Amino acid sequence: AISLLCLQVTFRLLDQSARRQHVVTAFKPDISSASFQRPVQPMNIASGCPEFLPLTQLHANWQGYVTDDVMFIKASVDS
Repeated sequence: AISLLCLQVTFRLLDQSARRQHVVTAFKPDISSASFQRPVQPMNIASGCPEFLPLTQLHANWQGYVTDDVMFIKASVDS
């Protein structure tokens, strides 16, 4: 069995241009946080990567991240 304490969540914003400069960030969630419990209100407390990609950086390089109105964000959970 995999211990939930050792899981890492990784988000990748894929650069679709020839540069392939993907934006990658990762975090290990605190499973005791209310963010990762069964919701008791309409919305859980936010958790994760609040500064994943500054909006100014996205605006400056949006052509690489958006092609034909499509943006790819890959999320993975690794042990």
